[in-house]
Amino acid sequence: MWSWKGLGVTLVTAGVLSIPMYFYWDFLTRGMRPPEATRILNELEKTGIPNFTLNDMAGKPVSLEDFRGKIVVVNIWATWCAPCVKEFPSLKNLVEKFNGEIVVLAISHDRAQEDIESFVRAFGKIPKDFVLLWDKEKAVSKIFGTEALPETYIISPTGKLLRKVAGDTIWDDAMATEFFKDMILKHTAKAGDVSGGDPGVQMNLPHGHPVVDMSDPAKKPEAESTEGELQKSGRTKGKIETH
Repeated sequence: MWSWKGLGVTLVTAGVLSIPMYFYWDFLTRGMRPPEATRILNELEKTGIPNFTLNDMAGKPVSLEDFRGKIVVVNIWATWCAPCVKEFPSLKNLVEKFNGEIVVLAISHDRAQEDIESFVRAFGKIPKDFVLLWDKEKAVSKIFGTEALPETYIISPTGKLLRKVAGDTIWDDAMATEFFKDMILKHTAKAGDVSGGDPGVQMNLPHGHPVVDMSDPAKKPEAESTEGELQKSGRTKGKIETH
């Protein structure tokens, strides 16, 4: 015959035993879950890119929404990041080639605005469509799930995520130029049509290849995670995630 005391002991014992089992199950299923960055990108692909606002070098607020109707290249970088420095001139040249049809939002993780300004002075006049923004708190990186620098996100004129490029690449060579020309032509042809998927997403940028299943750790791009690691890094080739 059951007693209330015996029932209580049984329930307490079962509860205590279930705690390690919970963590054991968590361990077993951990590899089945996609990386957090992939989960975030998948969600952005469905919902679109939320608006964000940062200050430029003059302290003026600049929002993503200000550039609706254009291809926007969001480049997250820092002056202490060697691969970021390497690709910086080609990003500037990309904007100059397209003369207002593409906007680059170069979002810096530098600790001080003075570091950004002194670095940029070496490149002479910056085009008006190459917008330097300072994100000391890394707020935009949280939106995109940025794991390392540089990471770049190509956004359609309707605010949809077209591509993530992990690592540096050459943005102004012939292949990249054709990639952006094709996207601009296709989006111009479909101007006003926001019901379907964005065109051009099956094309490849140079120095990278599509990553079909980013939940597979074996296919995850190599990346540097910390400022110190980036300073010592010898890896520079970008890899592309298709969205």
